Amino acid sequence: MKKFLKMFFPHDGIYEVLVGTSGIKPIIKPLGIIVEANELRSKIYKSTLTYSNLEKNNKCSIHVTLDTTFFILSMLDKLTFSIDSDYNVPVLKNLNVIYAECMKTSSTDPSIFTINPLDLEINSNLTRAYNRGDYISVDFLVNYTRLDIYKGEDLEKLVRILEYEWSVIKRTSQYTSSLLEEILNKMRSKGFKLD
Repeated sequence: MKKFLKMFFPHDGIYEVLVGTSGIKPIIKPLGIIVEANELRSKIYKSTLTYSNLEKNNKCSIHVTLDTTFFILSMLDKLTFSIDSDYNVPVLKNLNVIYAECMKTSSTDPSIFTINPLDLEINSNLTRAYNRGDYISVDFLVNYTRLDIYKGEDLEKLVRILEYEWSVIKRTSQYTSSLLEEILNKMRSKGFKLD
């Protein structure tokens, strides 16, 4: 079952997906999935409805999409979904769905849940999951090109933006951060440090 994961999660990192849970109240919310050596896990805060739902029903639906509209609508509680009869979790029928078991493996806050894929439903074109590090790297590159152009306060603001973007890239996509290492070396040679 785990061989299909590379279709959605092509390299180790943190991917943003929409996760459906039920137990207390069915919801679909954005959640980061940590992918490491074909293992999936997530950190979920105890104060969230997602956490409470998984305490009652440890099944979830993982929706893979690059369409930001779904993420926005989920935050506004405006997604229209149905309930899957086999796993009793909310699903968006027009997206690809991974059905999984979410087992709590730590009691810290946030708690760590290990995600064990159980089933897969293909409802749209295959697309990889959204990795913030991969996508923010384009903005990082655009901002990098401005280092020799900006001066004074504008340059200081730009460096703070680059520092933030680099921290996201390092945290969420080791693959992309290793590709950008040469650019970081060029920045260091100009006196800029982002680490």
